[in-house]
Amino acid sequence: MEDIVGDARTGGEATQVGSRAVGAVDATCRAWGADYEGIRERLRPTAENDDDAFGDVSASAFVAPRVLLTHKNENLYNAYACEMAALSRGAARGVCVGMFVTPDGSGGETRVAAGLRAEIAPLCAAATAEELLERVKALRVCVKDSSEVAFVHDCVARHSQRMGTDALSAAFRDVVGAWGAGLARRSKDERDARNVVRFAVVESAECYVFGLVTFAPSSLSLRAVDWARKPQHFSAGTRAEIALAAVNVATAHAAGSFSHESGDAVVVDPCCGSGTFLHAAWTRGFAAAGGDVSPGAVSMSRTNVGYFVGRAASSGKLAMPPMPSIVKRDALHGEVFADGYGSGRRVGAIVSNLPFGRRVAIGGGDGDGRGAPGASAEDYAPLLEAFRDVADRHVYISGVPIADEMRKLGYANVSDVSLCRFGRSFMTTALGSTTTTDGALAPDVAFTTEEALANAAGKREKKWKKKEKSTVDVDTRFANSDALRIAVDVSYEQDSTRARRSVAKQLCECVGVAHRNDNLAMTYCSWRGPIAEESREFFFSDRWTPVKKDERRVEDAFSSDEIVYMSPDAEDVLDVVEPDKVYVIGGIVDLATRGMRTSLTRASEANMRCVRLPIKEFKPDQTHTVLNIDAVVKILVARREGLNWDEVFDRELPKRQAIERPKREKRERSTP
Repeated sequence: MEDIVGDARTGGEATQVGSRAVGAVDATCRAWGADYEGIRERLRPTAENDDDAFGDVSASAFVAPRVLLTHKNENLYNAYACEMAALSRGAARGVCVGMFVTPDGSGGETRVAAGLRAEIAPLCAAATAEELLERVKALRVCVKDSSEVAFVHDCVARHSQRMGTDALSAAFRDVVGAWGAGLARRSKDERDARNVVRFAVVESAECYVFGLVTFAPSSLSLRAVDWARKPQHFSAGTRAEIALAAVNVATAHAAGSFSHESGDAVVVDPCCGSGTFLHAAWTRGFAAAGGDVSPGAVSMSRTNVGYFVGRAASSGKLAMPPMPSIVKRDALHGEVFADGYGSGRRVGAIVSNLPFGRRVAIGGGDGDGRGAPGASAEDYAPLLEAFRDVADRHVYISGVPIADEMRKLGYANVSDVSLCRFGRSFMTTALGSTTTTDGALAPDVAFTTEEALANAAGKREKKWKKKEKSTVDVDTRFANSDALRIAVDVSYEQDSTRARRSVAKQLCECVGVAHRNDNLAMTYCSWRGPIAEESREFFFSDRWTPVKKDERRVEDAFSSDEIVYMSPDAEDVLDVVEPDKVYVIGGIVDLATRGMRTSLTRASEANMRCVRLPIKEFKPDQTHTVLNIDAVVKILVARREGLNWDEVFDRELPKRQAIERPKREKRERSTP
């Protein structure tokens, strides 16, 4: 991360402002005429029963506020709200989704937050953009002669009487001229130059805020992006952003005690999986240790985390912590924590993604599958009881709410948030006796756990509820003379790892379709080489029981008179889906095929009959006729069920492509 504030001048005297002199920033803002009373009135927290949360903060005490902008991803926001509450000791209050404010300038520790986009020292606030510009003109801003001024308009939520970015920028340019400064032109120059003073106008649904940008993380330091480069992937792994937020919550009370250089505590993940939490703690400079009951998970974690440790050492980053201790242990036995999971330190915090019981079962072994209900709160009880007395703080990710179960087991200061609007995952925090706030963590979330569970219940009641998983074995499917026979030709060469991963993922989705349809007999032909390896390593294709995997080519596996090859470039149009035919779909990424007659060429060379779906005839506004493999499978299944083509396409065609022009046609064309 980097400090992005340059030099400022007030009253003719140069004042250095930045992360090393926060007090100087506040002095500068006051000298410029910052309207803290107006800011205090406009930035009202939105928490329930908390409409006047700043009412007990006097105007004289409200002299160093900070506006904190966070990322707004729906499945990450509540985790970001938790870390804001923990890192600010409860001072950061949510004004709206993506925007927090601290009344006393205590947001310095929030700069390590995974979700932080920017920290701003507000100068004034107003109900409308026009009113804000008048207040900005009244400020006594003076910048150093050699400095340039940069401006950004950040829309957190659209204002009902909003002013567009172009109009705001033009108006701000006039204001800058009155300050006697130049406006930086190129964003790269703004990022790199040290003599650029950066200002921001933050737009929300209720008001506009103008302020000095005091901090923003460098895009090059996004640890979540870095983690995506790990050598081995795990389909059920935790998102790196959630892991970073959880580690921040667990260590906020005493971050120094977890330092690998001067601390005595360690962050432990006893269900380490692919090592996401260990990597998150390691990037913070903390001592970390972990383990798993699965030897495969232990090996994967060592490989992934070791990759980044080795890379840091080779690049000369000697300040980074050493390789975390990662051992094979059964966490159900509390005594395994005695040596800090091999670290020799005191266990200060346990942070872990507990097994959901779908991909991985509690206690090790295979779970019940993706569509299964997963582990219940009672199922988690043995793990939670084993962890309870080991550490001061606990942060757990689970597939069901476990806060009540933790309270029953004796955990103190417990709170939880739903990470998904439909209640698929939850973050539960137990602060114990280490709470730095009045009781349990109380973040200002976008939606509550109760709302998420209600949404989940409503979703399950919808008419299009998923079918039960089929129990028909593959031999029975192929013995059924009335079954729809589909083959996927995976003989194509893919041009990148990403393309191979995409094909493998689509094949995995097709397995899900087969699970829900007893009359589908599907074969993956040319099952060898990179696609087969990718599917086996990342999508566990050995468990794809509803489909056959055949190493032979399509033309060798089936007779020529029964093969019907599907291609978007064919001239003949498919009408009736017949049981005595085998419908072959090309196993290639759809983006790679656009503009190239890949599947048509393949079918023609092998003298196979080739047809296309009648998309152009029934859906002329459809942008693309090249579809994902699983989309074609679903269309064929629906047609075989007896639906007409209009019904099939309305149900199965991707909605994002309906009546949507390609980007090249959306571009504005300049008039001569």
